[in-house]
Amino acid sequence: MPQEKQSAQHPDANKRTSFEGWTPELKTAVDVSNAIEIAFDYRGDVTLKLKDGSALVGYIFNRETETAEPYLEIFPRNEHEQRRIPYQQVAGLEFSKIDPAAGRSWDNWLKKVAEKKKALAEGHDVGDIEPKPMSLEDMD
Repeated sequence: MPQEKQSAQHPDANKRTSFEGWTPELKTAVDVSNAIEIAFDYRGDVTLKLKDGSALVGYIFNRETETAEPYLEIFPRNEHEQRRIPYQQVAGLEFSKIDPAAGRSWDNWLKKVAEKKKALAEGHDVGDIEPKPMSLEDMD
């Protein structure tokens, strides 16, 4: 029997402006489901702590809740193959300390372009406004 779809809201979700570095408390299956839903929308890596004691760092790119056994799919950071992890195997979850897309929205870029144009018109050079590349080590 498919699990009833849970709200994407975790109790802490309304209080947060960023999930960078967040470690949600996972006491119930609903907590796990809600945290995975937030992790799915997160643009950085997460660390999954599994009930067998292992940990997996990677990017959650899919999840399926409309099955008898809900699961997530993750691109592990140091592996070449994606993995499927049943929700029931998830013991903990930690969000990376850096969301690589934070501040890199189209609106932010347009704002920087307008600020640069204004500064140039006033005779000031603000330099390069393009976002700098990040290494995977920066995201831990």
